[in-house]
Amino acid sequence: MADRRIARTEAAVIGAFERLLDEKGYARMTVQDILDTANVGRATFYAHFQGKEGVMEAFVTGVIEHVSAPAGAEPGHDFTGRGGMEAQIEHALRHVAEHGHAVRALLMGGCSSEFVDALREAAFARLRQVTRDDYEARFLTGALVETVIRWIETDFAEDPRALADSYTSLAMGARKAERAR
Repeated sequence: MADRRIARTEAAVIGAFERLLDEKGYARMTVQDILDTANVGRATFYAHFQGKEGVMEAFVTGVIEHVSAPAGAEPGHDFTGRGGMEAQIEHALRHVAEHGHAVRALLMGGCSSEFVDALREAAFARLRQVTRDDYEARFLTGALVETVIRWIETDFAEDPRALADSYTSLAMGARKAERAR
């Protein structure tokens, strides 16, 4: 029973955070705004998050974790049964676009370095599990973070599948070149 309450509380806080990004932006948003919007008490909030920075980290990490273990078909896409780096990158990009207003607000609205750090940390944790090589995971993470930033800055101009294909092709080429040394 407690797990459901925790999940509900965290979802309410993250949902409130995302709505407030559209309304106020990150810099003007306060913890009190999040508490009021989520209808959560201060003690409960701090039992789950370390300030609004912690909520942002949970938001970014949630997207990455979801992508690495899809539970089933989702509106607009189904990645169950599709493995490999390209499918995971495309899935991640689709969720970035799905939360486009929020990620754009994070990148452009006064917390870009915190957002990029959270994205880098979450992506690295996932890629480190896949590659088993620290240098390779850092390289792929850097390329992915820059790909996402560029995509946000161009207002999601490219198709997620084409962008995932491009990233994967470049990443695989770099991996082959590194291994050939």
